[in-house]
Amino acid sequence: MKSKNSKLMYVSAAVLAAGAVASANTQNAHAAEVQKQADKNAAQKTIDQNQKDLAQTQDQLNKAQADRDDAVRKTSDTQANVLTADSNNQSAQNVLANAQDQLKTAQVAYDKAQANYDASYENNVKSAQNDVNKANADVQSTQEQINVQNTKQAEALNNRQGQEDALKTNTETLNKTNEEISKTQGQVEQAQKTYDAVNKDYQPVKAELDNQTKEAQDAQKAAQENAKELTQAQNELKTAQDTANKAAETINNAQAKLNSETAALNGAKTELSNKQKQASDLTSQRDQVAKDLQTAQNKMNTAKAELDADKDAVVNTMVMPQVYKNTVKKWNGKDLSKRSDMDQYKTEMAAASWVGWTQNEYKHNDAEKNHMVDLKHMSRADQIELNKFGIDLINQLRSQIGVDPWTFNESALNFANAIADRYVKDDWDSDKDGHDSAAINELAHKYGLSYTVSRKDGTYSSDGQYYENLMTDRFGWTEIPFDQAKSNADKFGNPYHYSDQQLAYNVNNTYAHSQENYNNRLDDMDHLKNQVYNAVKRFAFNYNEWLHAYGILSQDFFDYSAKGKNYAAISFSVKPTKDRWGFDDMDIHVINVHESMVLDPKVFNVNATIPLKDDKSALKKQYIDNLVLVNTLTPKKANLDNQINGLNNDIKGLNTRISDLTKSISDTNKALADAKATKADADKKIAVLPGRVQELKDKQASLNEAQSKAEADLATYQAKNKDLLAQFNAAKANLDKLTAKLNDLNSAKSKAESSVAESKANLDKVTSELSAISSRLDELKAKLSTAKTTKEQADANLAKAKAAYDEYVSTHKDVIDNLNKANSELADKTKAYNEAKEDAAKTDKEYQAAQDELTKLNNHIEDLSTAIANYESKIKQLNTTINKQKADQKRAALDAQINKALDNVSAPKHTATTTTRVQAGTSSSVGLAGAVDSVGTVSTTQSGETLTNTVVRSNNASVLSPQTKKLVAQANASKNSLPQTGANDKLSVFAALAGLSLASLGLGSLVGDKKRKCN
Repeated sequence: MKSKNSKLMYVSAAVLAAGAVASANTQNAHAAEVQKQADKNAAQKTIDQNQKDLAQTQDQLNKAQADRDDAVRKTSDTQANVLTADSNNQSAQNVLANAQDQLKTAQVAYDKAQANYDASYENNVKSAQNDVNKANADVQSTQEQINVQNTKQAEALNNRQGQEDALKTNTETLNKTNEEISKTQGQVEQAQKTYDAVNKDYQPVKAELDNQTKEAQDAQKAAQENAKELTQAQNELKTAQDTANKAAETINNAQAKLNSETAALNGAKTELSNKQKQASDLTSQRDQVAKDLQTAQNKMNTAKAELDADKDAVVNTMVMPQVYKNTVKKWNGKDLSKRSDMDQYKTEMAAASWVGWTQNEYKHNDAEKNHMVDLKHMSRADQIELNKFGIDLINQLRSQIGVDPWTFNESALNFANAIADRYVKDDWDSDKDGHDSAAINELAHKYGLSYTVSRKDGTYSSDGQYYENLMTDRFGWTEIPFDQAKSNADKFGNPYHYSDQQLAYNVNNTYAHSQENYNNRLDDMDHLKNQVYNAVKRFAFNYNEWLHAYGILSQDFFDYSAKGKNYAAISFSVKPTKDRWGFDDMDIHVINVHESMVLDPKVFNVNATIPLKDDKSALKKQYIDNLVLVNTLTPKKANLDNQINGLNNDIKGLNTRISDLTKSISDTNKALADAKATKADADKKIAVLPGRVQELKDKQASLNEAQSKAEADLATYQAKNKDLLAQFNAAKANLDKLTAKLNDLNSAKSKAESSVAESKANLDKVTSELSAISSRLDELKAKLSTAKTTKEQADANLAKAKAAYDEYVSTHKDVIDNLNKANSELADKTKAYNEAKEDAAKTDKEYQAAQDELTKLNNHIEDLSTAIANYESKIKQLNTTINKQKADQKRAALDAQINKALDNVSAPKHTATTTTRVQAGTSSSVGLAGAVDSVGTVSTTQSGETLTNTVVRSNNASVLSPQTKKLVAQANASKNSLPQTGANDKLSVFAALAGLSLASLGLGSLVGDKKRKCN
């Protein structure tokens, strides 16, 4: 493939003769390129959105089709339910009609029997019985009312007796209280006289007593105040001593803290300097890694941009994460016989594999979704394409761990196909039995390769084989991207609580074609490549076993194949019958033959190599190599960033600590100075306060003596007037006691008067109630007498009516029997009719429900059919839109190539020469520049670089070289003119290219209106 700086052009003799090419306006060209890139980005964004809409609509279509199929399957059952319900309803309606007819017949018979029966006798009995019942009710009701009034009368009599007793008691209490008040009043008057006489002698003594009491109190107060001052002075002295001691302790602690913090500050400054140097060194390393990473990203992006220039080309890569390499290296060759070691090995490998699984996802190629592959009769071209795809993926992984790549080989492909054919012939159930080892060993023998036989009977061994790594898939099933699986679980639920790994490694039905294609085992190339990709991914990054990984990567047991030639191929087989689970299996046979296994090179041709590389191989390698480098450098840079961030955080912490220590030292110095000042002040107080304390102690003794003298004088005077004081206190206490008693009696008198008045009122009320009750009783007793008389008459009338009725019954027994029989029959038929009516209503409701369900189901099917039609229309429209948009992109890219080529046709800067060679013995056709033979060469020289395109003559018509032919054919197939640049040189040169040069070479047939066919 040409490099991106190469210029692909075709210049005819006519164009060179014209030579009228002007230089383009650079600024306008740059602006046009910027706008084109913006348009290209916008167009790609639109295509991506349309493809997203297409996938979503396809999902909706699949769901709608599945729902419709399910609804259609339910229709037959629902229709059967409707027919059953209708039959049941008709039967119930017939039963109802029959019951109604029988009810009418019974009613007629009853009416006839009723007409022959004289009901007057029975009615007379009923009427008389009603009169008796009424009379009994009147007697009972009147008696009950009398009973109520009797109860009320008894209650009222009891109440009146209670009120009379209460009035008597309250009156007696009032009289007794009045007598006590009169007696106490006299006692109060006598006590007052006694108090007045004693008080006359008490008053002079009281004055002197009050004076001496005041002197004693003043002496006590003076002594207490001095004692308080003494205590305060003593406390101040103790506080000063404590303050001095505490200040001395603070001075010692502050000095020690100051020494410690000064040492810590110096240590933090030293550590800060070290951390800053480490951060600087790591920053230099990080910057170099970042530079290398950017270089790798640029190379990767450059390769990807050139690969993406062909929109039909999709590059799939397989990247091995560093953690996977490290884990494989760690456990390679280790003894895993201990259960703990095996468990640890599985845990670490599963974790590393999960990284690899989530980092690698298949990239779909829409163009290949229309390329159908017949798995039962696969063409050689399809086999080679799938082999190149799969072996390239494996070689990507092998190159990342430094082992030799596999070689795609013709004999290996024949060997692989023979194995696949044998699986089909044997109807081999690989899901159940694993490898068809006996067949593989037999075919290895046939193809000149090492094989094994049974020691028991010499037959081809079924216990093992050397060549096959086998992936058994369900046809049309494969793993979906983890993000999609996770999204589906979040959207539709995860009832079995699968872990992320279980969701990721699970397979899904991803088949997207018709049932007929499925039955014939036809699938599209994109889906098959997806299955091959996932097979390689599952081999390498499985979750519970890694023997297949070691097999395709030549690790551990298989390290013998790490170097030298490995002849590889991939084949496919589909099982003719269902497997043991009822699924349609498709096996992917990955075959590799190490050169040491080849016994007969004449049979197994080791030189029949099929090249894996194409014109994009260098770009793919550049992309993959730099992708691996990016994946390696990115975590390395992240690790350095983390270390730098950690150091920066440490530096920040150290700066904070230095700042804190500096402030703390300042605060400690201040605290030290404050403590020294506090101690000096306390020392001053300690020097003065002991004298003040002694002074107050001396004064306290004098004051205590004065207080004792005053208290003694007071006690002497109180003893001298002891009898008078006692008489006064006794007289006063007696007067106060009698006065309080008189007040209590007056209060009791007031309450007693209120109680008497209340009792009189209650007695009057109950007396009035008793009078009303007596009147009511007289009325009810008269009413009861009348009711009893009426009852006696009613009883006589009832006996007379019953006698007449009994006589009628005895003389008309047949009439009454007929009536009773007709009445019983009517009751039975009425019950049967009601039951039939309920059954008919129930079956009618069930029929309507079944009919409604069928209507609802049919409406649902109709709605789904409409939705399916809409989805299919939308999908068709989106496909058309996407294909058109991609075609527009291709045309735009092609236009850009031609414009780029035209930009380089500049007469002042370049010279062009045309060289023709004539081959002897061949016919030639004459063009504008003279004779051009079967093989002509057109070369253009640009600044010393010569680009040559060969013109090949076939059937008397000349054609361009493959690159130029593709460029010109695409330009004409697009049906669009090249983008206008505004430069006359492009217009003129394009006209020359499209007209003069092609006409002069007889290439008119190449510029016809032909459409490209995409396979």
